[in-house]
Amino acid sequence: MSENDSELGWKVASWLWERKEEIARKLVDLYAWFRGKSSEGEQKGSILILGPGGVGKTTLAKLLGGEYDLLLDPPGQYEESIDIEHYSLPGPPEVEIVVPPGQQHRREATWNDLFADIVAGKFRGIILLAAYGYHTLGRTSYKDNPLYAGNKDEFVKAFLAERRAEELAVLRQLAPHMKLNRNRLWFLTLVAKQDLWWPKRGEVEKHYRDGEYGAEIRQILPQQDQQRFRHEFVFASLVIRNFVTGRGEKLRPNAEGYDHALQVESLRRLIETIDALRTWEASL
Repeated sequence: MSENDSELGWKVASWLWERKEEIARKLVDLYAWFRGKSSEGEQKGSILILGPGGVGKTTLAKLLGGEYDLLLDPPGQYEESIDIEHYSLPGPPEVEIVVPPGQQHRREATWNDLFADIVAGKFRGIILLAAYGYHTLGRTSYKDNPLYAGNKDEFVKAFLAERRAEELAVLRQLAPHMKLNRNRLWFLTLVAKQDLWWPKRGEVEKHYRDGEYGAEIRQILPQQDQQRFRHEFVFASLVIRNFVTGRGEKLRPNAEGYDHALQVESLRRLIETIDALRTWEASL
């Protein structure tokens, strides 16, 4: 992590510290919901977090699991997940957050069993992460990527387009299994890294709500009992940092004008959306 990214992380932590009591209360409510039991007294299912590699799945899981402190922890170095990761929400009874690796070459070995679990109703909710193509590269140079043809700006443009196509491919891979699920299930699309695409926020929201991604969502909804399936969008930034490779090469800076207040506002919307899903889940 660069010195600038580290400084940004601590500035965010300082800003959040001023609101620590409000945030702490919301997170306590969130943890209490995740640890809740059904009306029959049975422990509710796990949470599945899916998405391509480098979109922030592990960061989100650590945030929900209490391992990433919004008030204290700066963003860390990106590390590719090799196998399925499991996180437990704090406090008894234990509720599990399941995070499989997102790299395409690792999905076949880890995702098929999880898809079967979706059909069987073993998950109470699914969070699908996207990032408008801003998927963190691993410990490699952008110049080693097959899309690089001698110009960094052209590479970034091509890379973002390819990664957005990959986000859509993941949704299409997931959709048939959600359609076959007959239990109550909520589905959240979290479009992260808002600090990078903020100047194009209207275009970004239209891409997900009204473009091919949104069309795919609309194909799922009519086939599901609306009392048993609910989908929501959230656009947020889990951390603020530049778009860099694993070698520290800056591909794009975070958006000018995207400040700590906007990030915290996005996280507030994330928590409140999850709280709305909690209310919906408990409505039957």
